[in-house]
Amino acid sequence: MAGDLGVNLHDNRLRADIGYTLALALALHGQGYATEAVRAVLGHLFRRGIHRVSAECDARNTCSARLLARVGFDLEGRRPEFTRNMNTGEWTDTLLYGLLSSSWRRLSASPPDASGLQHR
Repeated sequence: MAGDLGVNLHDNRLRADIGYTLALALALHGQGYATEAVRAVLGHLFRRGIHRVSAECDARNTCSARLLARVGFDLEGRRPEFTRNMNTGEWTDTLLYGLLSSSWRRLSASPPDASGLQHR
């Protein structure tokens, strides 16, 4: 298994949270698998009438932060020392991201440039 991607639909069925992990095998990293999976799930959610999708990541996880930006999420905030690592006891900052259906439609209508980034 290369990884997983989960969706939590809110009770109102108009908002969702997503989360994903990629296997630790370095051969899988940087190949676009996570980006492709996240884009596919976002497309599905927005076609089904979701208004807003949220995601968060550890502030030290620059790869995840870049992925969220690449697929169109906006950085909305930072929660200092929000998550505690149960193995080490360390507190880490969490970055908050959001993407609206209107932004997704606009981004989906414009082709990616040579770097794979959507035009905003």
